[in-house]
Amino acid sequence: MKTHILILAFACSTAANAADKLAAISEAWQQSIAAESNSDYSGALESVLAFKSAGGETYLAAVRAGWLSYLNKDYTKAVQYYTTAAKQEPRALTPHLGMMNVYQAQNQPEDVLREAKEVLKIDQFHRPTLLIAGEILFNHQDYRKAEVYFERAYKLQPEDPIGMSWFGWSQINQGQARLAAPLFEKLMQINPQGYMVQDGFAITRSGPPGPPPGQR
Repeated sequence: MKTHILILAFACSTAANAADKLAAISEAWQQSIAAESNSDYSGALESVLAFKSAGGETYLAAVRAGWLSYLNKDYTKAVQYYTTAAKQEPRALTPHLGMMNVYQAQNQPEDVLREAKEVLKIDQFHRPTLLIAGEILFNHQDYRKAEVYFERAYKLQPEDPIGMSWFGWSQINQGQARLAAPLFEKLMQINPQGYMVQDGFAITRSGPPGPPPGQR
């Protein structure tokens, strides 16, 4: 009986110690959230690193540290943390989306495209990334590859005028104005005042391709 009591007491003590440790870890996380809400990104990062040091889950710490470094415009650190997070959870989208944000902030389209492709390896139907990848390729005048991404985005959400327009212009700039005609006819029905919608419609009716619409 005494042995059972001792075992129970030891188990209770162990559980209490574990609960105390988890409480300290949680407190560091909550402090990080509070600091971020006050735009104290450096303080928020310190707290999330304290979260990790106290035994907090390493992926959560890395991906949050990447986000906070991005907000603090410390882009080198952001990439380092996101890279660590991506290695820890190879199927996670967030680290690659985070690095896309970092590279977009630095106007590095080639790096954005590389990370976009990583996202699409994990989720080939991630529509916002399809549009970003397509736009980068379009602006590099690689219209055929851009069309592949835009077509997939369009088919996922065929009512969206943005994807519709990009898909249509990628066809026009390959000299396939007739293929784009139904897209611009739909755009004229739902968004006639949209950017270069009437231009695209006129081109598809007259035949020859027009100039690239450029950055939207």
